[in-house]
Amino acid sequence: MTDQKPASAETSRKNIWRILPGILVSLVALGVLFSLIDWQVFVVALTRANYRYLLLALPIYIVSYMVRSRGWYILLMEEAPYKLVYLTEQAGYLMNNVLPFRLGELGRAALLGRHGLGFWRVFSTIIVERAFDMIIAAGLLLGSLALVVDVPGAQQVGIIVGLIVLAGMYALYLLARYQERVLTWFERLGKRWPRLIELGRERLTSFLIGLKPLTDFRRFVRVLLWIGASWGMAILSHYLIMLAFIPEATLLWMVFAISVAMIGVALPSSPGFIGVYEAAYVGALSVFGVSYESALAFALVDHVYYIGLTGIVGAYALFREGLSLSQVAQRVQQERAGEKS
Repeated sequence: MTDQKPASAETSRKNIWRILPGILVSLVALGVLFSLIDWQVFVVALTRANYRYLLLALPIYIVSYMVRSRGWYILLMEEAPYKLVYLTEQAGYLMNNVLPFRLGELGRAALLGRHGLGFWRVFSTIIVERAFDMIIAAGLLLGSLALVVDVPGAQQVGIIVGLIVLAGMYALYLLARYQERVLTWFERLGKRWPRLIELGRERLTSFLIGLKPLTDFRRFVRVLLWIGASWGMAILSHYLIMLAFIPEATLLWMVFAISVAMIGVALPSSPGFIGVYEAAYVGALSVFGVSYESALAFALVDHVYYIGLTGIVGAYALFREGLSLSQVAQRVQQERAGEKS
């Protein structure tokens, strides 16, 4: 017992240092927002909003996540029930909102992996799914920039993000295409650096199997279409919420803003992207002359909308699995450490 306490304290210190950069980024974002906002004007923007738009957005918002889960279901080669895939994805969003280190992605890999697919295989499909997201976000940013003037540096950022993600996707394709070579190289490296063997051939094999859809062109296109459709529905639902606070907004504003926000929340931040989410939207909408107060009112309500809806379904998903957030986090640590639960 005496040996466990120092180890636990050391782990806690490491976790604090790991989460600190994200907390600092969120604090900086919040500080910038606080310096820009006239709070009396902000309250007026909140109280005068047409909240009926939130009701109009609700069914589209819900269906967009069902469509998105269909894409992940296809990435998983239809080897898990669709309902389970959908609920697991919602549980992942809940975990991202309340747990540090973006544990939602690892958490859903642990949740779905326990149903026979394995953690590392599921995790590889999540990486591919997120790569699709970044490609679409970069594409939307570049496409909308053609219609948005006087945005210094944004086009270069979009191009860089797009090229990095495409390079990453191609690297994943090569891993999937040449699995045997990768495993052979791994074993050779393992002889020179025995610690690599700790990762384990089985875990690497599972990871590579999860990348297999990248070598099937038809399946690749189907995944892209489903995830693309979910993006289209998400843009429409978020646009309806935007109209509640910014009646003059156009669909172009939403396309540009959501692509900036998606890239923005990829930065380190506190759980739930607090501050970063709002700052990304405020910055993007300021390009169109939207007041900081109206933009923040929209971003804040939109954020709460997202957290509330995904939180309700995510909580049900965890209840259905009979697990708590702490138990899922523990499972993630076990998988990463190579322990058997």
